[in-house]
Formats: sequence, structure tokens, C-alpha cells
Amino acid sequence: MGTDRSQKDSSDDITSTATAPTLIGSVQRALRLVEAMYAEGGATAKRLARLTGIPLPTVYHLLRTLSHEGYVQREGGAFRLADGLPLPLAS
Repeated sequence: MGTDRSQKDSSDDITSTATAPTLIGSVQRALRLVEAMYAEGGATAKRLARLTGIPLPTVYHLLRTLSHEGYVQREGGAFRLADGLPLPLAS
């Protein structure tokens, strides 16, 4: 006796509420950095690490990636959100 493959397993349904969503930790950490830079108007990597609780080496890796993708600019020792993002700059 085989199984009926026409029935969809509910765990495969992306909208299923029966299971917890799959979250990408690195994306969550990058977004925490973006939020902290927005709130601070720019900050050093060390300050961002303190504000977010993200280890400093991870902060540097994420900032390097965000910078490479054009989301972050470095000014001296501080990092800030790049000009032209669809977010208003903190004043």
C-alpha cells in the first residue's frame, strides 16, 4: 500500500500556522543594526555592538556586507545609513 501523494503535507505550506516560521538570524541581526543606525544617526561598530548585543566581529561582517550592498556608509569611524534609502534620516 502506497501513500497518497496528492495530499499536501501541511508542514510544507508556507502560510501554515501550526509550526513556527523559519527565521534567518543573520537577517534579523542586520535589521537590528539598521534600526540602531537609524535611531543613532550613525555610530561606531563598537557602539552598535553594545546597542544591539551583537558580537563585535559579527557587527563588522554585517556592516561590511551592508556597505557593499549600498545600505551603509562609513564616515570616519562611524557607520550610518546611506543616502537615498527609502527611510527618512534621523534628525
